Amino acid sequence: MTDVERQLDALTRRVEALEEELAIHRLIVRYGLAVDIGDAKHGAEVFAEDGIYDVDIGVMRGRGAVRDMITGARHQEMVGHCAHQIGPAVVEVGGDRAVATGYSRVYLDTRAGTHIYRVSFNRWELEKRDGKWLIARRVTRLLGHDEAKTIFARALSD
Repeated sequence: MTDVERQLDALTRRVEALEEELAIHRLIVRYGLAVDIGDAKHGAEVFAEDGIYDVDIGVMRGRGAVRDMITGARHQEMVGHCAHQIGPAVVEVGGDRAVATGYSRVYLDTRAGTHIYRVSFNRWELEKRDGKWLIARRVTRLLGHDEAKTIFARALSD
């Protein structure tokens, strides 16, 4: 292999790694956009069919459970009045698996004005299946929750 071929090969690997990370960031943001407009189909599609969403108030197993949460009365009351901001995240990709760790904030517009409804620590475990990144497990803990520190400590040691 010539020097130019080695450089081209290295550059190709770097671009592919950047594309994978960008795809993961976009997937996470698409979740937030979908739930903000109450789109259960697209909000659930970012999860693997057997994906787990572990939030401090309960655990949802599978896309159906995520769809149910989005179409549920509690969430639907916020549709059109909430904004999920997710990230930035630290993303580590290893083959067909990745972990993204970062914050999420949910803003809620009420008669009293717009305020921060929720700030959380998040760990997104992703898998690439059939060429597409999906969330295999999301763990989210409210700021101040006993487990929140553990989520970020794992990101620093991964």
